[in-house]
Amino acid sequence: IIVLLALIGLDYSKVINIGAINSNVKYWFDNAGNYISGELAEGNTQTTVIKGQNVVVHFIDVGQADSIFVQSNGENMLIDAGTNEAGSKVVKYLKEQNITKIDYLVGTHPHEDHIGGLDDVIDNFDIGTIYMPKIQTNTKTFESVLDSIAKKNLKITSPNVGDTFNVGNASCEIMACGTGSSKEKNNLNLSSIVIRMVYGNQSLLFTGDMEKENEEARQWPEATVLKVAHHGSDTSSAARFLNQIKPKIAIISVGQDNSYGHPKQITLEKLKDMDTTIYRTDLSGTIIITCDGNECKVKTQK
Repeated sequence: IIVLLALIGLDYSKVINIGAINSNVKYWFDNAGNYISGELAEGNTQTTVIKGQNVVVHFIDVGQADSIFVQSNGENMLIDAGTNEAGSKVVKYLKEQNITKIDYLVGTHPHEDHIGGLDDVIDNFDIGTIYMPKIQTNTKTFESVLDSIAKKNLKITSPNVGDTFNVGNASCEIMACGTGSSKEKNNLNLSSIVIRMVYGNQSLLFTGDMEKENEEARQWPEATVLKVAHHGSDTSSAARFLNQIKPKIAIISVGQDNSYGHPKQITLEKLKDMDTTIYRTDLSGTIIITCDGNECKVKTQK
């Protein structure tokens, strides 16, 4: 075991009771000396649970668009900000939560229903790290985002698969991200930044508009909560992918009576067949999930 730990770069002196470790669960200290239990494998690492400190995730109702706000231990992440018209609504919602800074601002991909409100958010809050994929468009929406970034002398970081960062007590990993390929330029959904967030034994997968091609590009660890990609379209959520994820809760951000027919019935049926509890913003409004590291509780607000 010690030789194996040395080969993968772990300090065996941090392992508790090596002789008592079984084949399923390993026990470790983190760098701060906190006790952690969980598999040390890519996309499957548990984080330290701090009693009384929850991770709260708001799936803001922005119609046929996406905007997800994450709070943990005084830090904030916003993933997308809806359409141009929804930007003011997102700003209002964040101010109602007494937010003054967004530590991580993510534009999953440069479609207007995801980045349309980013310029409003940048203009109204202190901004830390901005994550966007390595792809550009010449749309007015995209240029407005760049203008707001330039006015504040901010910069864009294009992450790579496997990059990690923390939002408060929650650990985040980049599971997919565009590279600027010609195929992605023809289909911007393929460039979506996908983030898996873990707190304790709970995990959430934020998928942007990724499609089946992205899903097939890798193996996926299980996730407690799945933000269903592309508003529940049949371009995503293949059976193989869902069988790997095994979500207990699925969130679909979608506009009421939208012209695309989202979410597609086939997607809903696949989720129901897995006994996944489905929440939709068109039916329930904003959906708020509170995770204490052991379970996730859901409430909705119209």
